[in-house]
Amino acid sequence: MDKRKTYNIKIEILKLLENKSLSYTEIQTKLSTNYDSVKNNCKELEIFEFIEIKTIKKHPENGKIAYKINLTNNGYKILEKIKNQEDN
Repeated sequence: MDKRKTYNIKIEILKLLENKSLSYTEIQTKLSTNYDSVKNNCKELEIFEFIEIKTIKKHPENGKIAYKINLTNNGYKILEKIKNQEDN
């Protein structure tokens, strides 16, 4: 089985976040990849200001720390460029 490139995982993460915020676990489930991979890729995307990672100190359901990831304006712009490249 071929391993997905981190570039492809980052693009998939951006696409998932297009119209909603998700947690690391939700992204992990949707991409069928491991938690650490999602977390590391999200941290890189955050450095480039494509996403924002918000910490929720006490999750309403289980009381643990949780994270919600959203696209930034830069994230929407880069996602639009990616989609245009895919269309060509």
